[in-house]
Amino acid sequence: MNRLHAALAPASLVATFFAAGCSSTIGTSSPADGGAADAALDSPAGSALAFDVRTSAATFTHTDGFSGQTARQAKQGIRRLRIYRDASDPSPVVVFDHGKGFVEAGYVAGDDTLVGSAPIATIPEGHYALARITVTHSRYVVSSTMHSGAAIPGDFDCVQTLSDGVEIDGVVRPQGWYRYTFLTGGQPFPSEGTSAPLPSSPATGGFVMKSDGGETYYELPIDVTIAHTITKDLEVVVEVNMSESFRWEDQQLPGYQAGVYDTTPTTFEPVRRFGANSYVVSYE
Repeated sequence: MNRLHAALAPASLVATFFAAGCSSTIGTSSPADGGAADAALDSPAGSALAFDVRTSAATFTHTDGFSGQTARQAKQGIRRLRIYRDASDPSPVVVFDHGKGFVEAGYVAGDDTLVGSAPIATIPEGHYALARITVTHSRYVVSSTMHSGAAIPGDFDCVQTLSDGVEIDGVVRPQGWYRYTFLTGGQPFPSEGTSAPLPSSPATGGFVMKSDGGETYYELPIDVTIAHTITKDLEVVVEVNMSESFRWEDQQLPGYQAGVYDTTPTTFEPVRRFGANSYVVSYE
């Protein structure tokens, strides 16, 4: 294995696949371990370049001053990957593009998801310095204490769209749509709306979350040179650390506790980040 890079990541739950190529459709979803989508590696066009996301929850030391917990469920939709020769490149290369669909990458320890691939023969040779990864939505489940006359422990099951035109449970949703369901005693209490904000701490370690024209993407510097002398299938493996990566700012209100994600039926302690703490990229 050739270790390529290590850095801090931002408000993303994914965000670090890099290489180059033309589009190669896998579908709108894939099993947690890649499943049948692995057939893309046997492309008749020859050797292929694939992109795989793996998750670790190894202990991570946070220095941001916020409270945090490790989500028991966490996923994010990946729609496309583009790479640029430099920041002003007018013709970026599309590595993969799932159109109106997405591949939902898992972010619980042990998850392993193939999110896209491209025949190496179709990848323009040269050096690439910037990557943009379009994301569609995030899902996560975290513990919370609801304050509504009494302090009620439970869970929040959350889904939020980050880009336009995302099909969630059979309905196409716009950017900013959300459904937060508080679960306690086996009873769900859902809340739905259309103006959810993006995380307020979207940049760390050279990683930036941006939104433009209804599309949200992660932008990061890369240092990759593609050559057509590659004769075997390659896999770019992105391992993300998710230890206590759901980060919020504790509020000093009656009944609220430090280190507890406190909520009411209409308000939430400010969520500052719900993405990866760090990432390591390697070739296999």
